[in-house]
Amino acid sequence: METNRKELLTDDHLNSLLNQAVFKKYPLLILGNLTQNTYYMLTSENFTSTKCSVAGTFDELIESGCSTIHDMDKDLFKKTFSRENLLKEHEKGADKVEIRVIQEGDDGQLRRVEITDFFVEDEETDDVLVVSFNRNM
Repeated sequence: METNRKELLTDDHLNSLLNQAVFKKYPLLILGNLTQNTYYMLTSENFTSTKCSVAGTFDELIESGCSTIHDMDKDLFKKTFSRENLLKEHEKGADKVEIRVIQEGDDGQLRRVEITDFFVEDEETDDVLVVSFNRNM
């Protein structure tokens, strides 16, 4: 019995369990490298708007995301999540940037979504990184 318990507590297994829990609350997770102007979707399963490519330039991600945002929130979304603004917020010492906006899903329905970008550190590089947590409200 003790051996089985140790096997369950491997880093990969714990990460898998953590990911399952996080993805239940935040079905769209994106890793962005602001310094390199790149992003990669960690998951977009079960999120209501999936028009963005799985990977690409961060600037294109924001443009694509903006195309799904309701007109009354477009400027707020674009200003808040532009690479330039996020880099300024990081420079000021912010640990996150978040907003709630109205977004049109792939099904044409408007929904309130919460988007929170957390600044994270990578010990192997000095690049400015964000992990974006997105959920329907």
